Amino acid sequence: MRDNKIKIAHVVEGFVGGLATYMCGVLPGLVKNGFDVSLICSIGRACPDTQSKLKKLSLAGVKIYLIPMHRNINPIKDFYSFIIILYLMIKNRFDIVHTHCSKAGAIGRVGAFFAGVDVRIHSSHCLAFLRCGNFITKKFFYYIEKTLAPITTKYVAVSIAEIDIAVEMGIYPSQKCVLINNGVACPANLNVDANRRNQIKTQLGIPENAFVITTACRLVNYKGLFIFIKAAELVKSNCIFLVAGDGDLKYEMQQYIAQKYLNKKIRLLGHFSDMAAIYDISDITVLCSSAEAQPYFLLEAMSRKRPVIATDVMGNRELLKNGRGILIRPNSAELALQIDRIIANSDIQKTLTEKAYEYIKDNHKLDEQIAKLTENYRTLLFSMERTGQIEIFADTKYRL
Repeated sequence: MRDNKIKIAHVVEGFVGGLATYMCGVLPGLVKNGFDVSLICSIGRACPDTQSKLKKLSLAGVKIYLIPMHRNINPIKDFYSFIIILYLMIKNRFDIVHTHCSKAGAIGRVGAFFAGVDVRIHSSHCLAFLRCGNFITKKFFYYIEKTLAPITTKYVAVSIAEIDIAVEMGIYPSQKCVLINNGVACPANLNVDANRRNQIKTQLGIPENAFVITTACRLVNYKGLFIFIKAAELVKSNCIFLVAGDGDLKYEMQQYIAQKYLNKKIRLLGHFSDMAAIYDISDITVLCSSAEAQPYFLLEAMSRKRPVIATDVMGNRELLKNGRGILIRPNSAELALQIDRIIANSDIQKTLTEKAYEYIKDNHKLDEQIAKLTENYRTLLFSMERTGQIEIFADTKYRL
């Protein structure tokens, strides 16, 4: 039996979007479950409220190590990041290293391997080669993942589709894969006071009688943001379109909105810390990505009984099938049509939101996500200590 706490390091590049939500939700829960938890991350890509979020994690007992790490490939800078990570892993003698996404996944796993860390876990949160438009880049990220698979103890995916693709493309055998869904805490009170709605609308310059259509994501190409803003030109209903988030496409989007005289119909909010307020005024939530694993924006909208429209891609499809939302092709005209249809029919709104809420309540609880991670960490480490290698549970698939 172990006398000391199990030491776990989570390694991430950037502290933005769904990954930041994952860390803020999961890591304090792991501390409560008795683990010694560290977060190794860079804040070169970070939200304006990152410092306050990291402070909350620190107060919850998470040890924070801020290191330089860059999203783009740069051999010299990447080697420097690797040396720092290797040093931290040798110094702290972590029992488990859990890496996230492509850059931290590569550098972190190699560092853990050379540092002699027994258990090396990886979560892609949407495999990198699915999000790249360039053929050469797709191939590069595919071979990186395939090359690192042998030194990966377990691949923890947040959706079944991620596992299916990883197995079908020969990256991981099914025995190395485990499914642990992202989890959210459902609000205690789903009833939004009319006065609060009107107050938030007034603060954002939205007329009280306007329907609010919202998307929230990083402003990057694969999120399909121009599908969203072009739909604003086509809807017949009295709608205001909100975009919460920041990123490289911001200037290009601003230019398009100005050229098309859409300033009165579309609001670019930038990073918005109080997402609860945005959900409270949203009549419909939309996600137009070309690839997703299991987006928190949809999970949170569904947990707050907001109708969802999303592109028919792997992560979205898994969440919205069986009438839990509307799946569309990546097409502005189809999106506008569905927005008008939902607004005009309260029965559709009720059916979508009730089915979605029940599904989230039953399948995406934050406490269950933390419990499953806890179980997997302890089982993997116990197997390693007892046998010197990870046991393969041949009669199971996607779970321990």
